[in-house]
Amino acid sequence: MRATLALIRSSWLSARSYRLRLLGSIASLLLTVVPLYFVANALQPVMADSIAGEGSQYFAFLMLGMVTFLLIPVAVQTLPGEIGSGINSGWLEALLGTRASLPALLAGLMGFGLIWAALRATIMLIGGWVLGASIMWSRAGSAILIMALIVLAYLPIGLIGSAMVIAFRTTGPLPRVVMVVSALLGGVYYPTQVIPSWIQSVSGFVPLTYGLRALRATMLEGLPLADVLPDLGILSVFIVTLSAIGWGALVLALRHARRAGTLTQY
Repeated sequence: MRATLALIRSSWLSARSYRLRLLGSIASLLLTVVPLYFVANALQPVMADSIAGEGSQYFAFLMLGMVTFLLIPVAVQTLPGEIGSGINSGWLEALLGTRASLPALLAGLMGFGLIWAALRATIMLIGGWVLGASIMWSRAGSAILIMALIVLAYLPIGLIGSAMVIAFRTTGPLPRVVMVVSALLGGVYYPTQVIPSWIQSVSGFVPLTYGLRALRATMLEGLPLADVLPDLGILSVFIVTLSAIGWGALVLALRHARRAGTLTQY
């Protein structure tokens, strides 16, 4: 835990030195909400029937999709980026040589990114609520749990990307493909049932599909967690399966790099 907190604090101190960037990041979110409000209201008559069961207001539907999607790039890209930076600068091998456990180190490397993304998502959601998004804050506890499960379902992709960086020094197109597929087929901008039938089945392999459906059902429809357990159950299967694959890939990549002596060779 101490190693995790120390790495998060280190990342915070580094980010704090770029205060204008931090302020600009928050300001850009608030500026994004306003055009979304007008676009969503213009499309409300068209989307009202399509989003039935996931809220009645398209602006709120869109806000939850956008807010959740803010977390996914952090889960997918942060750890590979940190690992690549550590290999390039030489501090990764030194970090792995400490007494801290590998899970604690990984949590520390991506901890600040996740916390900052969660803060930005909260600010954006509050901005949407101020403009009139119909959000049931009484279900905030359920929403936090669901969003945590969504992040946990995507973190293994970051582990796989990290393994690829260690073994091949690149993630290839993996992060970009995951992001594009999740955005287009995960229900961020529109419900998955409006996707053409020939590709709609692919959305069943996207964790975001189940997470967003459960999130909207709770925060926009007011349903209890018990009513969205089927979606959460499938999301849990993604977490367990992908975590086993991601952790196995990372351990094998580290073992290979240590045996070959390439951990510090960029």
